[in-house]
Amino acid sequence: MDNMKALKEITVDDYMNLSQNGARTLFDIGGYRVLDGVKDEQKSYFVKNFATERWYLIDMVICYELVTAFHCGGFKPYIKECLDDIVSSID
Repeated sequence: MDNMKALKEITVDDYMNLSQNGARTLFDIGGYRVLDGVKDEQKSYFVKNFATERWYLIDMVICYELVTAFHCGGFKPYIKECLDDIVSSID
């Protein structure tokens, strides 16, 4: 998928605010964690880079692509490459 871009980089406080009604870890791979969170009726989707401790907001379509690739026996190097692309889209 060519459009693996973060919407923006966020802070931990932003993440906590956007997830105040609950958060879930969807999966971990290669130093990254993909999560979702809920605030009131709004869902948000995130990538955490453990190497840098930076957080990224992603859209639902990208999150869906990542989650289905991971849980449906996807090619792990492809998933890691997608996450690398998301992180580098902001740097």
